[in-house]
Amino acid sequence: MLGRQGVDHELTTVEGIGDYNNLHPIQQAFIDEQGFQCGFCTPGQVMSAVALLNSNPSPTREEVRVGLSGNLCRCGAYEHYINGVLRASGQLA
Repeated sequence: MLGRQGVDHELTTVEGIGDYNNLHPIQQAFIDEQGFQCGFCTPGQVMSAVALLNSNPSPTREEVRVGLSGNLCRCGAYEHYINGVLRASGQLA
């Protein structure tokens, strides 16, 4: 999404879903599953995961893989992110 596509729309960023004292379940699950390495892709992974779980609260492993496929992770921590989404989906259910 380009910035100008957000005009007249409500946008939520990673800073808007939780904070240091009250993490979003996705943020906590990513920490628990070591779904972070360098942090380069983490905000995009988190927001993709939130969007996925908002539309599909109980995704399969393959659905998570597809849901996160638009984010490139230079550290290769994909399995950690997938495990984090699956963990969070269980907590949100």
